Amino acid sequence: MNILQLVGFAATAVVLLKILEAVGSKVGPYIKVLVGLAIFSFACSQLDVMFDIIRDLASKINMEGTYLTIIFKIIGIAYIAEFGLQLCKDAGEEAIGKKIEFAAKVMIFVVAAPVILALVELITGLL
Repeated sequence: MNILQLVGFAATAVVLLKILEAVGSKVGPYIKVLVGLAIFSFACSQLDVMFDIIRDLASKINMEGTYLTIIFKIIGIAYIAEFGLQLCKDAGEEAIGKKIEFAAKVMIFVVAAPVILALVELITGLL
């Protein structure tokens, strides 16, 4: 699926949602969630390309595997949390989405802590 197909799929879903909304149907939030999941699965299929590019760049600058793993985890947490937040918004549950966002920020800090500590040690060692 390319971006034109993806946008066509989303546009069709929006038109369907507007029609259902006009006739007073209550299935809109369910369709929004299903469309969101379909788009998420498409996006996930594209992540391999992004990870390959990051691996290639990391090998060119001789980045340690530990740091690369941390970067991948942070990217994964950020993307999945953003998707979860948007999915909750689509379902009319923005409050739950905000909790996902908060938890993701905490998780990113926890995952990044070893890098932060290594930087602090490096800086204090230079002084």
